[in-house]
Amino acid sequence: MNTIAATSQRIPRPALIGIAVLVTAFVALMVVRVGILGGSSSTATPIVHSPTSTPARTAADGSGTPKIVLLPNLPVPVARALRNSKVVVVSVYVGQAPGDHPAVVEAHKGARSAGAGFVAVNVGSDKAAAAFSSFTGPITSPTMLVVRRPGKIITQIPGRVDSAVVAQAAHNAGARR
Repeated sequence: MNTIAATSQRIPRPALIGIAVLVTAFVALMVVRVGILGGSSSTATPIVHSPTSTPARTAADGSGTPKIVLLPNLPVPVARALRNSKVVVVSVYVGQAPGDHPAVVEAHKGARSAGAGFVAVNVGSDKAAAAFSSFTGPITSPTMLVVRRPGKIITQIPGRVDSAVVAQAAHNAGARR
C-alpha cells in the first residue's frame, strides 16, 4: 500500500530567521509606503537626480527656503497670499453693495475646499479700484479671480459664483487639498 505520510522534518533555524527578517522588512516598507507613519503613496514625488540639474534657488539670506518670484506690480494683498499659496482665489467686491457679501462667502468656501489661498478685495474707493484695475483691467463687482504664481490670472468670472464652481476653477489652476 502506497500512502503519503507526513514527515516531521524541521526547518533549519537560519532559514526561519531569514524568512522572519524578510517578512518584517516587507511589512515595514508597506507601512511607510501606505502612510500609516506619515507618508502617502498618492502624493509621493519621485526624486530625480541628473548631472545637469541646477540647484534650487534659495533665499539671499541662505536660509535654504526656496525664493518665490512674483510678477511686479501685483496688488499687495494678492502678492502676500501668493507667497503662502500657489493658487489664490480673489473675490472682488464693493463695500456695502447688496449681493456682494454672499459672493465673497461662496468664493471663500470654494477656495477653502480646494486648498487654495483666499483674498477679498474691496474696490469701493476710487484709489483701490484704480490700483486693482491695473492688475485686472476693467471689472465689475462682484468678480471672482483665480490667480496662480507668479501672479497670472487663470480664471475671471464676473457676478456671483457658486462655491463648487470656485473650487473647480482653483483645482484646475493647480490648487490641491
